[in-house]
Amino acid sequence: MKRLFLAFAFISVCLAPVIARAEEITNDNAPFRAVVESVERTYADDQGRPQASFTAEGDDGATYRIDTIDSLGNGLHYDLGVGDRVALERLVSPDGTQAVYFNDVVRTGGLWVIAVVFALAIVVVGLLRGVMALIGLAVTVALLFGFIVPSILAGKDAVLVTIAASLVILAVNMHLTHGWKRQTAAAFGSTVAGLLLAWLFGKWFVDLAALSGLTSEEGSLLYLEHLPATINTSGILLAGIILGATGALDDVAIAQSEIVSELREANPSLTKRELFLRAMRVGRHHIASIANTLVLAYAGAALPMFLLFWSTRSLSIGDFLNTEAVAEEVVRTLAGTVALVLTVPISTWLAASLDVAPKKR
Repeated sequence: MKRLFLAFAFISVCLAPVIARAEEITNDNAPFRAVVESVERTYADDQGRPQASFTAEGDDGATYRIDTIDSLGNGLHYDLGVGDRVALERLVSPDGTQAVYFNDVVRTGGLWVIAVVFALAIVVVGLLRGVMALIGLAVTVALLFGFIVPSILAGKDAVLVTIAASLVILAVNMHLTHGWKRQTAAAFGSTVAGLLLAWLFGKWFVDLAALSGLTSEEGSLLYLEHLPATINTSGILLAGIILGATGALDDVAIAQSEIVSELREANPSLTKRELFLRAMRVGRHHIASIANTLVLAYAGAALPMFLLFWSTRSLSIGDFLNTEAVAEEVVRTLAGTVALVLTVPISTWLAASLDVAPKKR
């Protein structure tokens, strides 16, 4: 109960700035919600993109007639029906006239269902550890939006902020989920080393590849309109690499520490050297799967971008790889993977070094 209380208190403190920030946000041009009353027609524009004309009643009680061909999107990829909730955007011209456009569908209800299914799966399978894992996840989210994001926007060093928050996330999550024991301490020490390796190799690879961190539309918009001029955008890219590796470091270090513990329990006569060598045999299998897993994870996230560049027939393989957007994904994948791979022997050695053989009776 004490751990639960401390965790909830920690989350509340971290979320306070987020809640305060949300209350400060007021924007007359922000999207507002409406309910579709009728769909007059669906059609394809001159380029074959799907469009729709519909009426919707806004939260303000007014009725709006919308044609998606006039909206920001190039095509309507949602099957709208009567009763569906949508987000509309009101734009005010310099002369004071207003126009309302389709912005998006409202999907928060579906997201809540997804979150509940996720939480139930974690709790049903993980039981108490599953509950602790959810609390740890809440701590992670609280630190992400209550500390990392506001600090970077305030002009703080993105890398140092991310490393500090990652250390807190790892310390809280690992001990909350796996308990206060020798194996967890060994795993945490290993993740700290792995985090420093992710920083080192990430920095080295970003500099070698001459990455600016401005390849995406979001990155460019953030730099031009929302960040102080002194902020280094490649540092934000590096912070993202470190943050992405943090969770995987936890997994690798805990797995190797538990392997050492299980080997000791199965054979109390093993020396520390034998523990290390046997645990590393399993660790090498872990390494083999890590590389493939991370490459596929990053490739899946960047698949639309890969398809876009690959569809440009004039690009050679060299030109394709030289494109900064592609190079950024390569660096993101390989920097994190190198840190994870090196964390395997570090965590195995540290767990074996801290292991204590049971006393003979």
